[in-house]
Amino acid sequence: MKKRKKPTFSIAMKIVLAVVVAFTIFKPISLQIQIRDLQQQSEALDEAIAQKKVVNEDLKESLEEGVTDESIAKIARDVLGYASPGERVFIDSSEQ
Repeated sequence: MKKRKKPTFSIAMKIVLAVVVAFTIFKPISLQIQIRDLQQQSEALDEAIAQKKVVNEDLKESLEEGVTDESIAKIARDVLGYASPGERVFIDSSEQ
């Protein structure tokens, strides 16, 4: 009776098998890392959108109010640093 030979894998076949196994292990890990990074970016963008919506609402309100003397005085005081005649402006140096 003849003995059957056990199938043997060549070195090339072993290398190919090792590459396939390594790929199937590491690819999902790299995809998980990419998913986590994209989720963080998405959360940051959602937060930025929420902030922009608040700014848009403020701008809509100011457009609806129109230009008033109070808004002009507020801009002059806050942005340009002006003061009304006879008004004393105190600057808190501890905030700087």
